[in-house]
Amino acid sequence: MKRLLSSLCIPIALALLCVPVQAEDYEHWSDAAYEFHNVRRIYIDELETPPDAISSTMKARRLKEYFFEQAKELDDWTVVMPTLPPPVPPSPLAAPPEPAELPKQTEASSAELHHVSSSDPAAGLPDSPPAAVSETEPTPPAPAPIAAEPAEPPQAPTDAIPLEAADSDLYVKATVTTYYVGTGLIPAHMEWESYMIRDVAYDRRGRPHWFSRRISYPVYVPNTYVPLATVGVQFIVYDVKTGKAVSMSEDNRTRGSSQDLYGVYKRIIDRFYKNLKKDLKE
Repeated sequence: MKRLLSSLCIPIALALLCVPVQAEDYEHWSDAAYEFHNVRRIYIDELETPPDAISSTMKARRLKEYFFEQAKELDDWTVVMPTLPPPVPPSPLAAPPEPAELPKQTEASSAELHHVSSSDPAAGLPDSPPAAVSETEPTPPAPAPIAAEPAEPPQAPTDAIPLEAADSDLYVKATVTTYYVGTGLIPAHMEWESYMIRDVAYDRRGRPHWFSRRISYPVYVPNTYVPLATVGVQFIVYDVKTGKAVSMSEDNRTRGSSQDLYGVYKRIIDRFYKNLKKDLKE
């Protein structure tokens, strides 16, 4: 029995150690008082891809196309989406502008400076006395400084709903916040490796009984740097009539792979439409 338990625990421990590097941060909120079941028409706007999150126009268009393509999951509702414009090719590299030529400054020599100062007709003369102040006409007081008007406090930006969504019930806005491949460190640690051996046991009559058993041993793994694919997308769903947000979610994921960046993004989009469909049916 003990041998059976050890043979079961070892594979489980190995499976836990072999889990790839991954992290997930997901937040979702929906207005419990909003009547999602009354929604019939949804306007899904173009996915926003800020340059600080993704600089490639071709990659950004690929993400936008998949975001619109997966809207087919909302097959029980009327979905309206704008037409994606053709990708804009990058402008050719222009030659850097030449620096503006500074105006030439002429500096007088020490002899010239001495000549100028010594030839000044007013040099060496006492200062002229102050002008007399007229007693009949008093000097008007200096005008008081005009107080500057207090600056208006900065207003928080508001999300405007486009006119194209005026006939819809909901307006969906999504923004890519993170999209890159970085590097992560797996600290040094011990891992267990194993191999199978065939062994034999003899009974009382000397007859052999062959069986297989696994031999496990620890292996030291030094510090290892691995590529990490990190993707983050923010979703906001507005009620068109009131302009208030009725649903929000933020999905940030990291996977230990440099080849799965687009795959991580696709799974984020799939989750969003799955949860939105669930809200609409409640």
